[in-house]
Amino acid sequence: MSRFPRVAVAGIGVTRQARRLEGVSTLEACLEAARIALDDAGLTLDDVDGIAGRWPGPGGTVFHPGSLDWGSMLGIPLRWVSDTYPQGIPAALEAAAAIEAGLCSTVLILGGQAGELAGGSVASYTRPDNEFVATWGAFTAAQFALVAQRYLHVYGVEWERIARVAVTIRNHGHDNPDAVMHGRGPYTLDDVLAAPRVAEPFGRLDLCLANEGAAAMVITSESRALDLDRPVVRIVGGGCEWYRQQYVQPARYEEVGMIGQDAVRRAYEASGLTAADLDVLQVYDVNSFEVVRQLEVLGFCGQGEGADLLDDVDISRTGDLPVNTDGGLMSFSHIGWGAPTLRIVEAVRQLRGEAGARQVPGARTAMAGGAGAGAQYYNVLLLQRD
Repeated sequence: MSRFPRVAVAGIGVTRQARRLEGVSTLEACLEAARIALDDAGLTLDDVDGIAGRWPGPGGTVFHPGSLDWGSMLGIPLRWVSDTYPQGIPAALEAAAAIEAGLCSTVLILGGQAGELAGGSVASYTRPDNEFVATWGAFTAAQFALVAQRYLHVYGVEWERIARVAVTIRNHGHDNPDAVMHGRGPYTLDDVLAAPRVAEPFGRLDLCLANEGAAAMVITSESRALDLDRPVVRIVGGGCEWYRQQYVQPARYEEVGMIGQDAVRRAYEASGLTAADLDVLQVYDVNSFEVVRQLEVLGFCGQGEGADLLDDVDISRTGDLPVNTDGGLMSFSHIGWGAPTLRIVEAVRQLRGEAGARQVPGARTAMAGGAGAGAQYYNVLLLQRD
């Protein structure tokens, strides 16, 4: 029996995902995602009394995250807002706690980006004006590369054994009509290894996208979700693990190589599940290495054994350990502040049996992950449909 708050993901919403959404602002994209999620749940704005979402402007506060400004925009009174980390798994966990405590009943979580990315330059959030980052021109891929290179050295792993995950996940996006990279494959291992180098050991095809779109989800109590005309997908466990502020001082493998292991342990304990019980995984695939690292953290193998695991299991949709069935951040979409929510959305679709051609037959349990070693924090969410 789960000791976790009895809450469920009642609604999910995703706008069109594209390299660029011409003529659309972040505000407009987020509002569209919110409308889709509420319609999906069979609810209206009048049902929402909690909100979590980074405020994109225009207008409103200049102090981020600024979730409260969404209440003004939507014209609704709020009983609860999240301004600590108002996206993805941390927001879902905070919402679950707030609902269980009676602070609110229904929470809208939303985020994304549109009209913000300029061609030929990195997204602003990948190169923040932080100490030891802006000064030297560092960016997020390089932060993760420091950890990955050390891993390869410590465990004597050849990069091509890790790069295999990019082939599978990118091909999941290749045949997903909703993916940004739809039709851009199929990819082979030679394609991934031959891609232009970005930050060793990563080539371009080892890294996630930076594109535009928005995503939203509605969290409510299990009892209320049972009254709605949607399959009930419960949040049965979760946890966060924070080591240091992201992208300030460079990450070291010896310090963050297994970050998330304690969060996963607590999530398993709360849910009564184990790694063997998970039917589908939606890991945070910011790069190929992180997928392998997260498989180790989740307990599918020991530390340093991720490449060996890939020799024995199939992570494709039709395999024995399906991973990132929509194409993940590498091929489906990475929409900045909305990206963490996308992993939960795909998990919910799989558990509802609504994933179409990419459906994993009989999926009843799923995990979603967020962040990773280079960011020096990790979070995990476990979901289940009875």
